[in-house]
Amino acid sequence: MRRSFDIDVLACPRCGGRLRLIALIEEPAVIARILRHVGLPTEIPAARPGRAPPRFAEGAIDDDPGVTAFDAHA
Repeated sequence: MRRSFDIDVLACPRCGGRLRLIALIEEPAVIARILRHVGLPTEIPAARPGRAPPRFAEGAIDDDPGVTAFDAHA
């Protein structure tokens, strides 16, 4: 996360101190029990189909159909 987004996941959001890893939970039954306890869903959500890239307003890039959004931002 630090290299990609410059986010320090071990920095406390309240005081800026260092957090430390105290457990790594891998057992599905334990994970489901914790999620139920805190009121979060335990089922894996159904996969959703990919969506098309956003459409640009007419004339926003160019009316030339050969120009793509990637070309316009390059």
